[in-house]
Amino acid sequence: MFFIMLIIILAVGFIVQYLFGFVQIKHFTKHYTELREKGRVAIGRRPAIIRSGTLVLFQLNNKNEIEEARYMQGVTVFSRFKQLKGLEGKKMNKLKEEDFTGYNKLLTRAIIDAQHTFNVVQAGGEIERIPSPMMKAVNKVNKMFTKKGVKKHGLHS
Repeated sequence: MFFIMLIIILAVGFIVQYLFGFVQIKHFTKHYTELREKGRVAIGRRPAIIRSGTLVLFQLNNKNEIEEARYMQGVTVFSRFKQLKGLEGKKMNKLKEEDFTGYNKLLTRAIIDAQHTFNVVQAGGEIERIPSPMMKAVNKVNKMFTKKGVKKHGLHS
């Protein structure tokens, strides 16, 4: 009986998490679309599990100047986008550390990620995927259980 209740509780939790995640993705899409209608958008992200995850959106004009900026920061799916003031009129590729004073460390890292992403795309490169915090944890556990220095041998023909 205990295991059946545990399975039901886990299933309900999974469904609720899925629904809240879906609502948050719709919220992101709404804000991204609003900015995209005005011009190009640079996105920066700083995922986290325990600390606040952070996402920034920069709407850029044809001179690569920031016209509008929004950010979402929080631990739960109830986080919402807010206006990010102080970077309007600055060129995306010329942002400096002095421009980030007054922002918290996680927001600064997301802004730096947006700048990096912008520079890579401008140079014609591809963006590397940032593993989710859960994947980082899984990878660490996998590394603990794999033997270092052991090479996998394939069959040779």
